[in-house]
Amino acid sequence: MKTIILLLSFIFMSITFIYSQNKIGLNGGTGYYLLNSENSNSIVGSKQFKWFFHFGFSYQRENLLGYNILFEYSFQQITKNDALIFVRTNEISPDPIGYFGMDLTLINHNFDFDVIENIDQYFNYGFGPSFVITNRIVDVAPLYDKLASSGIGVNGFLEVTLPFDESENYFFFNSRIKLRYTHSIWFDKGLRKLDDYSQDFFTSEIEAGIGYAF
Repeated sequence: MKTIILLLSFIFMSITFIYSQNKIGLNGGTGYYLLNSENSNSIVGSKQFKWFFHFGFSYQRENLLGYNILFEYSFQQITKNDALIFVRTNEISPDPIGYFGMDLTLINHNFDFDVIENIDQYFNYGFGPSFVITNRIVDVAPLYDKLASSGIGVNGFLEVTLPFDESENYFFFNSRIKLRYTHSIWFDKGLRKLDDYSQDFFTSEIEAGIGYAF
């Protein structure tokens, strides 16, 4: 009996795979941090992380066990040059003899997994869990310090898709408005003391791209 059930399940999933439509896409856009806990860090000062550009790719599988599933990866990076300025002085006078700055970089690798629901022929919405890998880099010669972390959260979006033709396999243009919230749950802290430290990101994003359905 178990063999029959496994065989039927395999046949069902194989049929689903064969007759499901796949979509792949490349996209890019801009976003804004509605919340970024790094902005409360004193080393950020007035140069806060706000606007950013992002790019990535997506893979959508329609009618996978009755659901339309989307996986999307995006990359974003912001660098704040001279977030802190240090003054050099000599031993006999407080007068400055030079300056050097500390650069601060924030990198996010975002992974979104969504269930998509159709509104009509062109409009969809989706929602699901998110996973983020973050690198916060402090660079001031000769110090280079990278704090790695990972977090989980949720995302949701509204999407419009416009096919270029009506054939079975076709290219299309799509655009999304997305909200994403993540909270870091793991830090590669090494010798750092991070008892009162946390990372929370809440972003609003708009993106556009092209894709292919097959």
